[in-house]
Amino acid sequence: MSRLQPGGLLRRLLLFILLFSLCFTVLASSVQLYFEYRREMREIDTRMALIRAGYLASLERSLWDLNQEQLNVQLRGLVDFSDVALVRLSSPDFTLQQGDPTATGPLRVERFALDYQPPSGPLRQLGELEVSTDLGAVHRRLVATGLASLLWMGVFLCGLALALSGLFYRLVTRHLQVMAEFARRIGAGQWHEPLRLNKRRSPHTDEIDSVALALDDMRRAILTDSERRENDRRALQGKRDELQKRVERRTASLMHAKNEAEAANLAKSRFLATMSHELRTPLNGILGMAELLRGAGLDGQNRQRLEALYKAGEGLLGILNEVLYFARLEEGESHPEAVDFSLRQLCDEVVTLLEPRALANDNVLLWRIDPQLAAHQHGAEQYLRQVLSNLLANAIKFTEGGEIRVEVQVLQALAGRQRLRLSVTDDGIGICPAMLPKIFGRFVQASEAVARRYGGTGLGLAISKHLVEQMGGQIGVHSREGEGSCFWLELELASVQPAPVQAMAIAGSTPLDILVVEDVALNREVASGLLERDGHRVQLADDAEQGLQLCAQRRFDLILLDVHLPGISGVELCRQLRAGSTANRHTRILALTASVQPGVVRSYLDAGMQGVLGKPLKLASLRQALAGQWPACAPATAAWLDQALLDTHRTLLGEQKLHGLLGSLRDGLAQQRQPLLEALEAGDCTEVTHLAHRLAGSSDSMGLCGLAATLRGLEAQALACDKPGVQALGPVLREQLQRADASLAALLAG
Repeated sequence: MSRLQPGGLLRRLLLFILLFSLCFTVLASSVQLYFEYRREMREIDTRMALIRAGYLASLERSLWDLNQEQLNVQLRGLVDFSDVALVRLSSPDFTLQQGDPTATGPLRVERFALDYQPPSGPLRQLGELEVSTDLGAVHRRLVATGLASLLWMGVFLCGLALALSGLFYRLVTRHLQVMAEFARRIGAGQWHEPLRLNKRRSPHTDEIDSVALALDDMRRAILTDSERRENDRRALQGKRDELQKRVERRTASLMHAKNEAEAANLAKSRFLATMSHELRTPLNGILGMAELLRGAGLDGQNRQRLEALYKAGEGLLGILNEVLYFARLEEGESHPEAVDFSLRQLCDEVVTLLEPRALANDNVLLWRIDPQLAAHQHGAEQYLRQVLSNLLANAIKFTEGGEIRVEVQVLQALAGRQRLRLSVTDDGIGICPAMLPKIFGRFVQASEAVARRYGGTGLGLAISKHLVEQMGGQIGVHSREGEGSCFWLELELASVQPAPVQAMAIAGSTPLDILVVEDVALNREVASGLLERDGHRVQLADDAEQGLQLCAQRRFDLILLDVHLPGISGVELCRQLRAGSTANRHTRILALTASVQPGVVRSYLDAGMQGVLGKPLKLASLRQALAGQWPACAPATAAWLDQALLDTHRTLLGEQKLHGLLGSLRDGLAQQRQPLLEALEAGDCTEVTHLAHRLAGSSDSMGLCGLAATLRGLEAQALACDKPGVQALGPVLREQLQRADASLAALLAG
């Protein structure tokens, strides 16, 4: 049927009607068959009752008289009942059977006891009558009845469905087809022919008429709008030439104004550079004199005034430096100088430099380096350092009591190059949406209130944008006011091989590729400093997962594993490396731990480690382990401060680096002191174990043996879940922390 197009409304309606009809037919037939079945069962029950009431007595009399001929006649009479297939009479004297013994069934069997009461004497049990009804015949009648019902009802409903679908086509579908064709003509631009439906006129308007009228109204509106637009086009056509001439004159004027503006901007930049330089010269003299006066014996009020003067001078000098640097950038006097450098080391230095500012603002400073980052890069290291310093300094300045994250991510690894993304994220004051497009402009700040509260020139981000573009990268920001900001930059840097390291190890040693997996940043710095001073190439990981990633990328000559790592422990990491198929399956692995009891050491060796290095890490024991001569794992010295270890660090790392590490340890102790004491008072053994282990490792690395021993004891009590023992160490721990702070202050002042 041509009208029943695939997917058409009429076809779907017909299928729906047929489906509904089929379901209704099946349901009605099922109900009819159910009632017919109940009727058949009632008839069978009626026949059984008739046999019980009218036949049993005569059968009992004939059986008492042993009249087999009469019994056979009576049994044949029972077989003549409808659907009775077999009748069997069983008695001690004989067994009689009438009917079809081969009936396959299913059969319904009814059994009747045959008892006779003689004129004198007790009731006598003569035998049993068994009547089998053939249910198969009943089922066949029901099937025939059901099929007949389905047939006539199906024919009726199919006819009804065809009649309804034809009616629907006449009333709806054919008109919809006409309207669809009309819509296609409208889409093709044929707006002049109105819509005409082939239907009788009626005084009442139905839904089809409403749709047709709406479509025709749309046609007229389109036609009117088209005529109006054509008139407008003709009117505008006449003015096009005039406007074109005006644009040409205005373009020439704008080019002249642009050249003048660029010349004025260059003159302004030179003026700013000159004025900044001229102002900075006397300002340096003022600051120098103030610095000299700070050493004079001034009274309290005058000294306070002098400090205020010095800080104000430093702030003014910083502003002038930014203005001078930006002026130089605009004049094009600064060009990127490509050098070989380590981005990992650059981030470490910037974070270490600005960490005291973050701590002063009660901020937590975190940083993460992608393990896939190449060891060394080639690019404008000084530009990158300044941009990262600007972004991190801004995050610290506009965040108080929050968290700041510095992250380096490898977006794409190319041939000899890597595309990197550096981001600085904070949860500070944020930036309003209206300022986001302008935030990298010159002399722009987030708001007037921010400028008044925090100060600054508004040039830091403009300088950063200029430097990033000079390096061929791009910079951006995501921020929500009151929730924080994320400043990011993306650029490509060439990956280069590190310059050969001059070996400073003992005679006969060979530079090794060494992986250090240690969760405490201070311990990582100590280990890497000692190893690099001996000419070894060191890779650092702060947890087991990062260590596994590095081991999957390359082979190491030696792996130093901290036993107590967050998440996967060092022992479990060693087992995974030994059981895996990486290139480091047979690499030497040494344990870094302060737990050097024989039983514990045996568990490390059983896990696949070749030796143990006790904390605090010392150069002599480290060199012996690298040379294959294992130092004896003896307990730490009883002295409260290991001066020999500090002297070794000072000799190998330098005074400035040692002071930085001591300052980091002091800040870490101050930051973790209150959480540790609160967990100790609350009896939170899990938190006490975590904090005590981290602080003990840091203290050991910097020679605070007494504090480390106390923390190790506290860790052991917490691991045993001995809450009274943990809380009993509270006074001792407070005293040790105070003593450690005083010792670190003295070392930093010395």
